[in-house]
Amino acid sequence: MKIFKFNNLHIVHTEKEDGNQRLKENRKRVLNNFNFDDVFIPIQKHTNTVVKYMDFQSEADGLFTDKRNVPVGVLTADCMPIVLFDRKVLSVLHAGWRGLFSGIIQNSLKNHNTERTVAYILPSIRVCCYQVDERFIQNLNISKDFYSKNESGIYLSLQNVAKSILKENGICKIYEVPVCTACSDRLYSYRKGDFENRILTFAWFE
Repeated sequence: MKIFKFNNLHIVHTEKEDGNQRLKENRKRVLNNFNFDDVFIPIQKHTNTVVKYMDFQSEADGLFTDKRNVPVGVLTADCMPIVLFDRKVLSVLHAGWRGLFSGIIQNSLKNHNTERTVAYILPSIRVCCYQVDERFIQNLNISKDFYSKNESGIYLSLQNVAKSILKENGICKIYEVPVCTACSDRLYSYRKGDFENRILTFAWFE
């Protein structure tokens, strides 16, 4: 697993060696390292819905909390885990293309003081590997700023889309871990055949 600490904010994402995080026993082993019994994870359905942590049994793709030492997280295998923190409110999002283009970031920011919010984008599939087709680009009316073309096809940068949305909504401090899940041997990737295995990204603040 990888652990990041920014003042009183803690962010963790697992790796293959930590096992499939869909399995509760594997999550428990990870959480034991931080003296947590459990982590709040929503029922993810590629929506743009963000709910408070105690409503984690709802269908949603983001959770937020204003409580200290309450870990919230999402499961991914190529989609972007995004963490938003403004010193008082913490959100963790599962942002695939559906959620991203239907407004999950904007919906999450309604719970935040955007002047103080910092965004963190964790490992996800990147432009080197995320191939899409022309119809996909046209249907979503995606700007040329966010994809590249070469002889093998069209490749989309979800990260650049996310950063553009964040900046348009007043978020100036944006950090990312520039690791592609499809390229890395240490991470699960749906596009590489990890259809059932998932990475856990979770965060909490003290």
